[in-house]
Amino acid sequence: MGRLGDQMRAQRERMGLTLEQAAEDTRIREKFLKALENGDYQSLPGAVYTKGFLRNYAEYLGLEPDELVALYQQERGIPEPPRSFEPMRPIMRRSLILTPAILVPVLVLLGVSGFLGYLYYQFTTFAVPPRIEVFDPPDDSVTLAGEYTIRGRTVPDARITIRVFPGPETFADIRPSGDGSFTVKVPLKPGSNHIEVQVLDATGKVNQLSRTLRYDALATPEQQAPQLIVEQPANGGTYTNAPVTVSGRVDRSVTSLVVNGTPVTPQSDGRFSATVNFTAGFQTIRVVAKTAAGAEVQETRTVAVAYTAAFVTVRVSGGDAWLLATVDGAQAANTNRVYTSGQTLTFSGKQVVVRTGNAGATFVSYNGQDLGKMGNAGQVVERVFNAQ
Repeated sequence: MGRLGDQMRAQRERMGLTLEQAAEDTRIREKFLKALENGDYQSLPGAVYTKGFLRNYAEYLGLEPDELVALYQQERGIPEPPRSFEPMRPIMRRSLILTPAILVPVLVLLGVSGFLGYLYYQFTTFAVPPRIEVFDPPDDSVTLAGEYTIRGRTVPDARITIRVFPGPETFADIRPSGDGSFTVKVPLKPGSNHIEVQVLDATGKVNQLSRTLRYDALATPEQQAPQLIVEQPANGGTYTNAPVTVSGRVDRSVTSLVVNGTPVTPQSDGRFSATVNFTAGFQTIRVVAKTAAGAEVQETRTVAVAYTAAFVTVRVSGGDAWLLATVDGAQAANTNRVYTSGQTLTFSGKQVVVRTGNAGATFVSYNGQDLGKMGNAGQVVERVFNAQ
Protein backbone atom coordinates (compact mmCIF):
# COMPACT_ATOMS: atom_id res chain seq x y z
CA MET A 1 0.00 0.00 0.00
CA GLY A 2 1.37 3.45 -0.95
CA ARG A 3 1.71 6.50 1.22
CA LEU A 4 -1.43 8.17 2.48
CA GLY A 5 -0.95 11.28 0.33
CA ASP A 6 -0.21 9.21 -2.78
CA GLN A 7 -3.48 7.27 -2.38
CA MET A 8 -5.57 10.42 -2.01
CA ARG A 9 -3.85 12.28 -4.83
CA ALA A 10 -4.16 9.28 -7.18
CA GLN A 11 -7.87 8.87 -6.40
CA ARG A 12 -8.54 12.60 -6.86
CA GLU A 13 -6.73 12.68 -10.19
CA ARG A 14 -8.53 9.50 -11.22
CA MET A 15 -11.83 11.31 -10.59
CA GLY A 16 -10.60 14.26 -12.68
CA LEU A 17 -10.72 16.71 -9.76
CA THR A 18 -8.41 19.62 -8.95
CA LEU A 19 -7.40 20.57 -5.42
CA GLU A 20 -9.34 23.81 -5.79
CA GLN A 21 -12.51 21.92 -6.81
CA ALA A 22 -12.09 19.39 -3.99
CA ALA A 23 -11.63 22.21 -1.46
CA GLU A 24 -14.79 23.93 -2.68
CA ASP A 25 -16.85 20.70 -2.56
CA THR A 26 -15.62 19.54 0.88
CA ARG A 27 -15.31 23.04 2.42
CA ILE A 28 -11.83 22.08 3.65
CA ARG A 29 -9.14 24.69 3.00
CA GLU A 30 -7.04 23.92 -0.05
CA LYS A 31 -3.80 24.33 1.92
CA PHE A 32 -4.91 21.56 4.33
CA LEU A 33 -5.79 19.19 1.43
CA LYS A 34 -2.43 19.94 -0.16
CA ALA A 35 -0.63 19.27 3.15
CA LEU A 36 -2.48 15.92 3.52
CA GLU A 37 -1.50 14.82 0.00
CA ASN A 38 2.13 15.97 0.47
CA GLY A 39 2.47 14.35 3.90
CA ASP A 40 3.27 17.79 5.37
CA TYR A 41 1.75 17.07 8.77
CA GLN A 42 3.53 20.02 10.40
CA SER A 43 1.26 22.38 8.41
CA LEU A 44 -1.93 20.70 9.66
CA PRO A 45 -3.91 21.62 12.80
CA GLY A 46 -4.20 19.30 15.80
CA ALA A 47 -4.62 15.54 15.35
CA VAL A 48 -8.34 15.61 16.16
CA TYR A 49 -9.01 18.30 13.52
CA THR A 50 -6.81 16.50 10.99
CA LYS A 51 -8.65 13.20 11.48
CA GLY A 52 -11.95 14.99 10.92
CA PHE A 53 -10.63 16.54 7.69
CA LEU A 54 -9.20 13.16 6.65
CA ARG A 55 -12.50 11.34 7.19
CA ASN A 56 -14.49 13.95 5.22
CA TYR A 57 -11.94 13.91 2.37
CA ALA A 58 -11.86 10.08 2.30
CA GLU A 59 -15.67 9.87 2.03
CA TYR A 60 -15.63 12.52 -0.72
CA LEU A 61 -13.04 10.49 -2.71
CA GLY A 62 -14.88 7.19 -2.11
CA LEU A 63 -12.05 5.76 0.04
CA GLU A 64 -12.29 3.89 3.38
CA PRO A 65 -11.99 6.51 6.20
CA ASP A 66 -10.86 4.07 8.93
CA GLU A 67 -8.02 2.70 6.79
CA LEU A 68 -6.75 6.19 5.93
CA VAL A 69 -6.91 7.31 9.58
CA ALA A 70 -4.90 4.22 10.59
CA LEU A 71 -2.34 4.95 7.84
CA TYR A 72 -2.16 8.60 9.00
CA GLN A 73 -1.40 7.50 12.57
CA GLN A 74 1.24 5.07 11.29
CA GLU A 75 2.98 7.66 9.07
CA ARG A 76 2.93 10.38 11.70
CA GLY A 77 4.18 7.97 14.33
CA ILE A 78 1.31 8.25 16.82
CA PRO A 79 1.09 4.81 18.50
CA GLU A 80 -1.81 3.97 20.73
CA PRO A 81 -0.56 4.77 24.27
CA PRO A 82 -0.17 1.67 26.42
CA ARG A 83 -2.41 1.54 29.43
CA SER A 84 -1.55 -0.43 32.53
CA PHE A 85 -2.80 -0.28 36.06
CA GLU A 86 -1.34 -1.50 39.30
CA PRO A 87 -3.65 -4.07 40.90
CA MET A 88 -5.41 -2.80 44.02
CA ARG A 89 -5.04 -4.88 47.13
CA PRO A 90 -8.17 -5.41 49.17
CA ILE A 91 -8.49 -3.31 52.32
CA MET A 92 -8.85 -5.58 55.27
CA ARG A 93 -9.40 -2.86 57.86
CA ARG A 94 -12.80 -1.45 58.62
CA SER A 95 -11.76 2.21 58.48
CA LEU A 96 -10.69 3.86 55.19
CA ILE A 97 -7.15 5.21 55.24
CA LEU A 98 -5.90 7.12 52.19
CA THR A 99 -2.54 5.52 51.52
CA PRO A 100 -0.48 5.86 48.30
CA ALA A 101 -1.65 2.36 47.30
CA ILE A 102 -5.25 3.67 47.23
CA LEU A 103 -4.74 7.27 46.17
CA VAL A 104 -2.56 6.63 43.08
CA PRO A 105 -5.03 4.27 41.30
CA VAL A 106 -7.91 6.65 42.10
CA LEU A 107 -6.01 9.56 40.57
CA VAL A 108 -5.13 7.42 37.54
CA LEU A 109 -8.79 6.46 37.04
CA LEU A 110 -9.85 10.09 37.34
CA GLY A 111 -7.23 11.08 34.78
CA VAL A 112 -8.34 8.35 32.36
CA SER A 113 -12.00 9.34 32.83
CA GLY A 114 -11.16 12.97 32.14
CA PHE A 115 -9.17 12.02 29.02
CA LEU A 116 -12.03 9.86 27.69
CA GLY A 117 -14.47 12.67 28.38
CA TYR A 118 -12.22 15.05 26.42
CA LEU A 119 -12.09 12.62 23.49
CA TYR A 120 -15.89 12.32 23.54
CA TYR A 121 -16.20 16.11 23.51
CA GLN A 122 -13.79 16.37 20.59
CA PHE A 123 -15.69 13.66 18.69
CA THR A 124 -19.12 15.21 19.20
CA THR A 125 -17.73 18.66 18.37
CA PHE A 126 -15.74 17.81 15.25
CA ALA A 127 -17.33 14.63 13.84
CA VAL A 128 -21.05 15.43 13.92
CA PRO A 129 -22.25 17.46 10.90
CA PRO A 130 -23.93 20.80 11.64
CA ARG A 131 -27.69 20.82 12.21
CA ILE A 132 -29.83 22.13 9.35
CA GLU A 133 -33.61 22.49 8.99
CA VAL A 134 -35.59 23.94 6.07
CA PHE A 135 -39.09 25.02 7.08
CA ASP A 136 -40.20 26.63 3.82
CA PRO A 137 -40.72 24.91 1.52
CA PRO A 138 -41.42 22.04 3.96
CA ASP A 139 -41.06 19.48 1.16
CA ASP A 140 -41.36 19.26 -2.63
CA SER A 141 -43.95 21.89 -3.60
CA VAL A 142 -45.62 23.81 -6.43
CA THR A 143 -45.74 27.62 -6.66
CA LEU A 144 -47.24 30.16 -9.08
CA ALA A 145 -44.71 32.89 -8.17
CA GLY A 146 -41.43 33.53 -9.95
CA GLU A 147 -39.61 34.09 -6.63
CA TYR A 148 -39.64 32.07 -3.42
CA THR A 149 -38.30 32.77 0.07
CA ILE A 150 -36.33 29.89 1.59
CA ARG A 151 -36.58 29.78 5.40
CA GLY A 152 -34.69 27.54 7.80
CA ARG A 153 -32.42 27.23 10.81
CA THR A 154 -28.88 26.01 11.43
CA VAL A 155 -26.01 26.64 13.87
CA PRO A 156 -25.35 30.37 14.47
CA ASP A 157 -21.69 30.33 13.34
CA ALA A 158 -22.40 28.62 10.01
CA ARG A 159 -22.02 29.85 6.44
CA ILE A 160 -24.86 28.95 4.08
CA THR A 161 -24.74 28.38 0.31
CA ILE A 162 -27.94 27.95 -1.74
CA ARG A 163 -27.89 26.69 -5.33
CA VAL A 164 -30.93 26.70 -7.61
CA PHE A 165 -30.96 24.43 -10.68
CA PRO A 166 -31.27 24.84 -13.64
CA GLY A 167 -28.55 27.41 -13.89
CA PRO A 168 -27.27 27.11 -11.34
CA GLU A 169 -28.05 30.31 -9.48
CA THR A 170 -25.70 30.44 -6.47
CA PHE A 171 -26.20 32.47 -3.27
CA ALA A 172 -23.04 32.12 -1.18
CA ASP A 173 -21.70 33.19 2.21
CA ILE A 174 -25.12 33.69 3.81
CA ARG A 175 -24.87 34.30 7.57
CA PRO A 176 -27.70 33.18 9.88
CA SER A 177 -29.01 35.34 12.71
CA GLY A 178 -28.08 34.83 16.34
CA ASP A 179 -30.58 31.98 16.81
CA GLY A 180 -29.42 30.28 13.59
CA SER A 181 -32.47 31.23 11.48
CA PHE A 182 -32.07 32.40 7.88
CA THR A 183 -34.27 33.62 4.99
CA VAL A 184 -33.17 33.91 1.35
CA LYS A 185 -35.29 34.94 -1.66
CA VAL A 186 -34.40 32.99 -4.81
CA PRO A 187 -35.62 33.32 -8.43
CA LEU A 188 -37.34 30.36 -10.12
CA LYS A 189 -37.59 29.23 -13.72
CA PRO A 190 -40.73 27.71 -15.24
CA GLY A 191 -40.88 24.00 -14.53
CA SER A 192 -38.93 22.04 -11.92
CA ASN A 193 -36.36 23.87 -9.78
CA HIS A 194 -33.95 21.80 -7.68
CA ILE A 195 -32.79 23.73 -4.59
CA GLU A 196 -29.73 22.68 -2.57
CA VAL A 197 -29.09 24.26 0.86
CA GLN A 198 -25.54 23.60 2.10
CA VAL A 199 -24.18 24.51 5.56
CA LEU A 200 -20.49 24.83 6.53
CA ASP A 201 -19.70 25.22 10.24
CA ALA A 202 -16.63 26.76 11.87
CA THR A 203 -14.81 23.38 12.09
CA GLY A 204 -15.15 22.67 8.36
CA LYS A 205 -17.98 20.10 8.53
CA VAL A 206 -20.71 20.19 5.88
CA ASN A 207 -24.38 19.24 5.85
CA GLN A 208 -26.92 19.59 3.05
CA LEU A 209 -30.66 19.41 2.34
CA SER A 210 -32.49 19.67 -0.97
CA ARG A 211 -35.99 20.55 -2.14
CA THR A 212 -37.74 20.41 -5.52
CA LEU A 213 -39.97 23.42 -6.22
CA ARG A 214 -42.08 23.46 -9.38
CA TYR A 215 -42.90 26.89 -10.80
CA ASP A 216 -46.10 26.78 -12.86
CA ALA A 217 -45.99 30.14 -14.61
CA LEU A 218 -49.20 31.63 -15.98
CA ALA A 219 -48.91 31.85 -19.77
CA THR A 220 -50.97 32.46 -22.89
CA PRO A 221 -51.93 29.35 -24.89
CA GLU A 222 -49.24 29.98 -27.53
CA GLN A 223 -46.60 30.38 -24.74
CA GLN A 224 -47.80 27.49 -22.59
CA ALA A 225 -44.86 25.42 -21.36
CA PRO A 226 -44.85 21.85 -22.67
CA GLN A 227 -45.37 18.85 -20.45
CA LEU A 228 -42.18 17.03 -19.41
CA ILE A 229 -42.22 14.08 -17.03
CA VAL A 230 -38.91 12.45 -16.05
CA GLU A 231 -39.61 8.96 -14.67
CA GLN A 232 -35.98 7.87 -14.29
CA PRO A 233 -33.63 8.38 -12.57
CA ALA A 234 -34.98 9.06 -9.10
CA ASN A 235 -33.51 12.18 -7.51
CA GLY A 236 -30.69 11.16 -5.14
CA GLY A 237 -30.43 7.65 -6.63
CA THR A 238 -27.19 5.64 -6.63
CA TYR A 239 -25.76 3.83 -9.67
CA THR A 240 -22.94 1.30 -9.28
CA ASN A 241 -21.05 -0.16 -12.26
CA ALA A 242 -23.75 0.97 -14.66
CA PRO A 243 -24.71 3.90 -16.90
CA VAL A 244 -27.60 6.16 -15.90
CA THR A 245 -30.81 5.65 -17.89
CA VAL A 246 -32.88 8.80 -18.32
CA SER A 247 -36.47 8.12 -19.41
CA GLY A 248 -39.89 9.74 -19.35
CA ARG A 249 -42.43 11.31 -21.67
CA VAL A 250 -43.36 14.63 -23.29
CA ASP A 251 -46.50 15.94 -24.99
CA ARG A 252 -46.93 16.43 -28.73
CA SER A 253 -46.04 20.14 -28.61
CA VAL A 254 -42.38 19.34 -27.92
CA THR A 255 -40.14 19.84 -30.98
CA SER A 256 -36.75 19.72 -29.21
CA LEU A 257 -35.62 17.44 -26.36
CA VAL A 258 -32.07 17.56 -24.95
CA VAL A 259 -30.53 15.42 -22.18
CA ASN A 260 -27.26 16.87 -20.80
CA GLY A 261 -26.59 18.63 -24.09
CA THR A 262 -27.36 15.61 -26.31
CA PRO A 263 -30.48 15.73 -28.55
CA VAL A 264 -32.97 12.91 -27.98
CA THR A 265 -35.84 11.99 -30.32
CA PRO A 266 -39.10 10.99 -28.54
CA GLN A 267 -41.19 8.11 -29.90
CA SER A 268 -44.58 8.69 -31.53
CA ASP A 269 -46.32 8.31 -28.15
CA GLY A 270 -44.02 10.91 -26.55
CA ARG A 271 -41.91 8.47 -24.56
CA PHE A 272 -38.12 8.85 -24.59
CA SER A 273 -35.06 7.09 -23.20
CA ALA A 274 -31.36 7.96 -23.18
CA THR A 275 -28.26 6.45 -21.59
CA VAL A 276 -25.66 8.71 -19.98
CA ASN A 277 -22.19 7.60 -18.82
CA PHE A 278 -20.76 9.47 -15.83
CA THR A 279 -17.50 9.30 -13.94
CA ALA A 280 -17.65 8.49 -10.22
CA GLY A 281 -19.15 11.10 -7.88
CA PHE A 282 -22.28 13.21 -7.60
CA GLN A 283 -23.64 14.09 -11.06
CA THR A 284 -26.45 16.35 -12.31
CA ILE A 285 -28.81 15.39 -15.14
CA ARG A 286 -30.64 18.18 -16.97
CA VAL A 287 -33.53 17.49 -19.37
CA VAL A 288 -34.80 20.44 -21.49
CA ALA A 289 -37.96 20.32 -23.64
CA LYS A 290 -38.96 23.14 -26.03
CA THR A 291 -41.89 23.90 -28.32
CA ALA A 292 -41.80 25.50 -31.76
CA ALA A 293 -43.08 28.75 -30.15
CA GLY A 294 -40.05 28.85 -27.83
CA ALA A 295 -41.77 27.76 -24.60
CA GLU A 296 -39.39 25.73 -22.47
CA VAL A 297 -39.48 23.45 -19.43
CA GLN A 298 -36.58 21.82 -17.60
CA GLU A 299 -36.18 18.99 -15.12
CA THR A 300 -33.02 18.17 -13.13
CA ARG A 301 -31.94 15.13 -11.17
CA THR A 302 -28.89 14.55 -8.98
CA VAL A 303 -27.46 11.01 -8.74
CA ALA A 304 -24.42 9.35 -7.16
CA VAL A 305 -22.24 7.20 -9.42
CA ALA A 306 -19.71 4.64 -8.15
CA TYR A 307 -17.52 1.93 -9.68
CA THR A 308 -16.30 -1.22 -7.92
CA ALA A 309 -15.42 -3.05 -11.14
CA ALA A 310 -14.07 -2.23 -14.59
CA PHE A 311 -17.14 -1.04 -16.53
CA VAL A 312 -16.38 -0.79 -20.26
CA THR A 313 -18.68 0.44 -23.05
CA VAL A 314 -17.65 -0.32 -26.65
CA ARG A 315 -19.34 1.54 -29.53
CA VAL A 316 -18.80 0.76 -33.22
CA SER A 317 -19.10 3.84 -35.44
CA GLY A 318 -17.90 4.77 -38.94
CA GLY A 319 -17.44 1.22 -40.19
CA ASP A 320 -17.65 -2.46 -39.24
CA ALA A 321 -15.28 -3.98 -36.68
CA TRP A 322 -14.45 -7.49 -35.48
CA LEU A 323 -14.52 -7.57 -31.68
CA LEU A 324 -13.36 -10.09 -29.09
CA ALA A 325 -13.82 -9.41 -25.37
CA THR A 326 -12.82 -11.43 -22.31
CA VAL A 327 -14.12 -10.75 -18.81
CA ASP A 328 -12.11 -12.15 -15.88
CA GLY A 329 -10.37 -14.56 -18.24
CA ALA A 330 -13.52 -15.91 -19.96
CA GLN A 331 -14.68 -14.96 -23.46
CA ALA A 332 -17.68 -12.64 -23.34
CA ALA A 333 -20.88 -13.95 -24.91
CA ASN A 334 -21.64 -12.93 -28.51
CA THR A 335 -18.13 -11.61 -29.17
CA ASN A 336 -15.43 -12.89 -31.57
CA ARG A 337 -17.49 -11.67 -34.52
CA VAL A 338 -18.05 -8.62 -36.73
CA TYR A 339 -20.22 -5.76 -35.48
CA THR A 340 -21.75 -3.10 -37.71
CA SER A 341 -21.67 0.67 -37.24
CA GLY A 342 -24.09 1.87 -34.54
CA GLN A 343 -23.90 -1.22 -32.30
CA THR A 344 -22.91 -0.85 -28.62
CA LEU A 345 -21.67 -3.43 -26.09
CA THR A 346 -21.01 -3.21 -22.35
CA PHE A 347 -18.76 -5.38 -20.17
CA SER A 348 -18.14 -5.41 -16.41
CA GLY A 349 -15.67 -7.36 -14.28
CA LYS A 350 -12.43 -7.25 -12.33
CA GLN A 351 -10.56 -7.29 -15.64
CA VAL A 352 -11.95 -6.61 -19.12
CA VAL A 353 -9.85 -7.16 -22.26
CA VAL A 354 -11.12 -5.73 -25.58
CA ARG A 355 -9.52 -6.64 -28.93
CA THR A 356 -10.64 -5.03 -32.21
CA GLY A 357 -9.77 -5.59 -35.84
CA ASN A 358 -10.65 -2.00 -36.81
CA ALA A 359 -9.44 0.38 -34.10
CA GLY A 360 -10.51 3.45 -36.08
CA ALA A 361 -14.19 2.43 -35.86
CA THR A 362 -14.08 1.22 -32.24
CA PHE A 363 -14.80 3.78 -29.50
CA VAL A 364 -14.39 2.96 -25.78
CA SER A 365 -15.44 4.49 -22.47
CA TYR A 366 -14.08 3.20 -19.13
CA ASN A 367 -15.90 3.83 -15.84
CA GLY A 368 -17.79 6.70 -17.44
CA GLN A 369 -14.73 8.34 -19.01
CA ASP A 370 -14.77 8.65 -22.82
CA LEU A 371 -11.43 7.38 -24.17
CA GLY A 372 -12.25 7.94 -27.84
CA LYS A 373 -11.36 5.52 -30.63
CA MET A 374 -8.87 2.73 -29.94
CA GLY A 375 -6.57 3.54 -32.85
CA ASN A 376 -6.40 3.95 -36.62
CA ALA A 377 -8.63 2.44 -39.31
CA GLY A 378 -7.82 -1.21 -39.99
CA GLN A 379 -5.44 -1.41 -37.02
CA VAL A 380 -5.62 -4.42 -34.67
CA VAL A 381 -5.49 -3.15 -31.08
CA GLU A 382 -5.99 -4.78 -27.68
CA ARG A 383 -6.72 -2.84 -24.48
CA VAL A 384 -6.85 -4.11 -20.88
CA PHE A 385 -9.07 -2.46 -18.25
CA ASN A 386 -8.78 -3.29 -14.55
CA ALA A 387 -11.07 -2.51 -11.64
CA GLN A 388 -9.87 0.50 -9.69
